[in-house]
Amino acid sequence: MKYAFPTLLATIWFGLLSSTASANMSPSNQSEAAASYQKLDALARQTRAQGDLPRWSIPDHARVLERFWNVKTTLGAPPYRSSDVPALLPIADRAGALYKTYLLFTSQPGALPDTAANTAKYQDEVSRAAAYLLKVQAAELEAIADFVSTLPAGEMTAPRRTGLQQVRLGINEMITSMILMVRSPGLNPANRDILLSALADDAAVIAASTPRADRAALVAQTEAILPALAGAEHEKALTFKSAFENGECGVLCTLETK
Repeated sequence: MKYAFPTLLATIWFGLLSSTASANMSPSNQSEAAASYQKLDALARQTRAQGDLPRWSIPDHARVLERFWNVKTTLGAPPYRSSDVPALLPIADRAGALYKTYLLFTSQPGALPDTAANTAKYQDEVSRAAAYLLKVQAAELEAIADFVSTLPAGEMTAPRRTGLQQVRLGINEMITSMILMVRSPGLNPANRDILLSALADDAAVIAASTPRADRAALVAQTEAILPALAGAEHEKALTFKSAFENGECGVLCTLETK
């Protein structure tokens, strides 16, 4: 299963294959990201044969999943630059594929997936997969914004603008799905905290790339969950909300004016 933003097409749109700028992601980060996915893919093939997927509650599985979702070893640390985009795109492909695998899983060949049931059954895995995917997406946005900030006005072609708009849309949809998960009465507190922490941690970067109209919609969604939250959870939701209300509007936020 592929992530919604194809790597090769994105690379062609952004023209980054020939970038010579210094990359922040190290070769070891990229190697670890690929190796951890290979281990997880092998495990998933085994569990699928048994009618299930890797489970966080099984220690041997958790170690493989945790390795794949390790931000420090697979993504390094910000700031991310335009030269990091080619390395980030396959990581996003794999992170998105895993997230969708849990949502769309069915043990019966040909049967339609029950995403609501899967989200409940695999909430430990889905919450962690969503948090990691959002972290990767935030890194992508930071790197792509760096690329756009140095792009001559005449080189902002229609395909590039369309591709960037699709990136933003996909991330906004991801945030919406995470907020909906937070609202679920069946979500356990630990998983709710994982989702809210991810939203708060990456809010500033994502908000800087989000148009004002889309920000308002995400703020409204956040306001709808605030009454049900308390303590640290409430504070994390407010951090997210504040970033989208008051955060700066960067080059991707103002994309349509370029």
